[in-house]
This record gives sequence, C-alpha cells and structure tokens, in this order.
Amino acid sequence: MRALPIAIALLLCAGCGGSPTAETDGQGKTSGNRYAEVAAAVNGLDGQARRDKLIELAEKEKEPTWYTSLNQDVAEKLLDAYAEDTGLSVKLYRSGSENVRRRVIEETKAGAVGADVIETNGPEMVAMADAKAFAPLTAPATANLVDDSKRDGWTVSRFNIFAVAWNTDLVKPGQQPTTYADLADPKWDGKMAMEIEDYDWYWALRNHLTTDGKMTPAQAQDYFTKVASGAAFTNGHTTMRQLLVAGEYSMITSDYSYGISEVAAEGAPVAWKNPKPVQPLFARPNGVALMRNAANPAGAQLFAEWLLSEGQQVFVDSNIDPSRKDLLNTGSADVRVMDIEKYLSEEKQAIKEYEALARKGKKVGD
Repeated sequence: MRALPIAIALLLCAGCGGSPTAETDGQGKTSGNRYAEVAAAVNGLDGQARRDKLIELAEKEKEPTWYTSLNQDVAEKLLDAYAEDTGLSVKLYRSGSENVRRRVIEETKAGAVGADVIETNGPEMVAMADAKAFAPLTAPATANLVDDSKRDGWTVSRFNIFAVAWNTDLVKPGQQPTTYADLADPKWDGKMAMEIEDYDWYWALRNHLTTDGKMTPAQAQDYFTKVASGAAFTNGHTTMRQLLVAGEYSMITSDYSYGISEVAAEGAPVAWKNPKPVQPLFARPNGVALMRNAANPAGAQLFAEWLLSEGQQVFVDSNIDPSRKDLLNTGSADVRVMDIEKYLSEEKQAIKEYEALARKGKKVGD
C-alpha cells in the first residue's frame, strides 16, 4: 500500500483564517444524484473489491474535506492511518463541536459546498441532521457496530464515557468513591471538581437516581445540592483533568474515561476503574455522517466506511471507546448509552438546573 502526504488545513475556530467552503461543486449534478452513482458503482461489492472501487472513484475527485471536533493529535493519527491504508489524503477542519455544528448548518442553508464528511459529538450531529445537512450512509461496516448505532441521518462512531476519577496519591486504596452517593460525602468538600457545562452528564445521572435509584425529585435535588456545594466548577474537561493530575483536587465527578486512561498511561497518578468504576457509566454517542451537498461523494463514502472499520482501531489505540462491537471493551461495567434525542428535548431545563447548582459551588478562576 502506498502512503501519500496528508494535506491538512487546520482552522482552530470558525472565525479564524480562510474558509474551506466553495460555492459550487463544479459537477453540474446534485450530491444526492452523485451519491447514487457511487452506490451503483459499488453495488454487490464487499471487502477489498468494494474498497478498491471506492478508491478508484475517489482518485477522480479532489481531496474530501473532513470537519471534526476530535483532538488534533487523534485526528492526525486517523489521517496518517487512512493514507497508509488507501493511499489517499483528506483535508482537515478541526474545531469545537459547536463551531462545527454552526458552520455546517450555515453552509447547508446557503447551499454552499464545504465539508464532505462530518464527525463530532452526538448532540451536534442531531442538530445537523435536523437541518437536513446529511445524506444517508449505507455501508457493510455498519453491521459490525454496537446496537442502535444507526441514527437518523448519522452513524455512531465512538463514545465519550463519563467517569468519576481520583488522584491516587491523595486517595489511597479503599478510600476512593464506589457509588454516586459517595460524591455527597462531606469528606470531599473542597477536594472535588466538577465541569461547569456537563449538562448531559447531570441529566443522565439525575434520571438514573430518580428511576433506578428510586429517589424522588426532591431527594435528587437535595443530593445534587450537597455535591455541588462542596465542589469547585472548572471550565473544560482538560482543565479539570490537569488540576486532578496536579493534586489540586482529590476527585473529579465527570471526566471522559479516555482522557483519564491517557494521562494514567503516561504516568499520572490518576485512576477511574481500579478496582472498579463508579457505576453505571454514562456514554454519550458521537457520530459520523456524509454531507448531503458534498463535492466529493466517493471520497466521503470511502473515508466514512474506513472510519467505521479500520479507523476504529486508531480510536482504541488513542484510549477512545469505539462503536465497533468487537473492539469496544468496557469489561463488566454497567454502561448506559444516553438517549441524545430525549436529552435534547429536555436540555433547556437540564441546563437551567445545572447552572443553578454550579452557583452553589466555587467557580475556579473567581
């Protein structure tokens, strides 16, 4: 296999630098028709035969553009591996998930051609799907994903699993939290940090406590008030994790498990599952989709299929939980996949409640 240099257009925010958007695809055809042409060309093909045909078609197009909110290092690892496997390159636009959502919806409304393929957080994927930005993704690789990976307009590609984590220098074996009830223990007052915008984590835990936990809404409110009153609220999971590693806090309530695993592998004194995690774990699905108005539909199809097959191993190697069922390994942990659509229907109330809780704690930086 041949590897070509990867062309990466790095734009760190929606308003920084030039735009990857073009006004027309120059083909004189709608992208819907062009996806149909790609589907017809690979109809009945599977495995390497399908891959070879998609590569042949993609080589006749320009480089596809990929919008993602993935960590830049992970995105570049994916593009390196993709080039190694296919001999093709992809342009990268990397920004926050909200910037990705905003740009895609603006381009869709304007009828402009920018991205060919999208990969970002679940809530933003739902919003873009609702804006009719996506084309259906049909691929053999989807059969190998975990249940319910096919969503309305997009496909689950990876998960962000929220986990309680602690500093192992400050929290000795046997002292770590083992249940969510432990978060309200006064012994953590002043020693615990929370992320100031983890609305979906709060929503998932609140629903768990009032269903499986059999708390009344009033009891759940009292519980969260006790947790928040003794906590410091940080802006961003990376910041919260860095403060945990530095020993500024003994425990954090809702970091991404892959981030803790990553710094632990580098020698940081942190853990989230030794001997076992606080359960259940709440997993937010994130996804990939084809852009309806893509200028390079074969390249978009090829990259999306690769991301859901070989690309899943790159996620695993980066401590990210993949959607490919033979690679997702959460051990015996009780993992609950969030109902993103239901969360979004209740998001405004969840934000209102969580922001009120955050005001009861201390905001880092104040």
